[in-house]
Amino acid sequence: MSPIRVHLGPMPEMLRTIMSDLLSQEPDIVIAGESARHEESLPKAREEGADVLITQDRAQTDGSCLDLILAEPPIGIFAVSADGRSATGVTLLRRGISVESEGRSTIADAIRRMAADLGTAAGEPNASAP
Repeated sequence: MSPIRVHLGPMPEMLRTIMSDLLSQEPDIVIAGESARHEESLPKAREEGADVLITQDRAQTDGSCLDLILAEPPIGIFAVSADGRSATGVTLLRRGISVESEGRSTIADAIRRMAADLGTAAGEPNASAP
């Protein structure tokens, strides 16, 4: 099984250090890269093949793509192919995840569950497949 690739996005340096230290102890999680600016975090995470992007939640949006994804209410994207004969749907649904615990592996376990959910969704039949 390949490791879960994590990209550390925009967050205060102390929080980034905590996340990096916690996750570097997990044998099945790899820090694929980091970015400091919201507008570069999604492209860099994609370039690095990240499974999960970790970023600080923001109370207000400044209009960057990442801020708009994190904002309420949730949004779905219906992407139609150029010929109009197929489409792909992406659902951006916000779900709370508790990370309060006595153990250091709580965050890693939450990331594992998220990656597993993504893997399950990736295994679903593609709407554009014949």
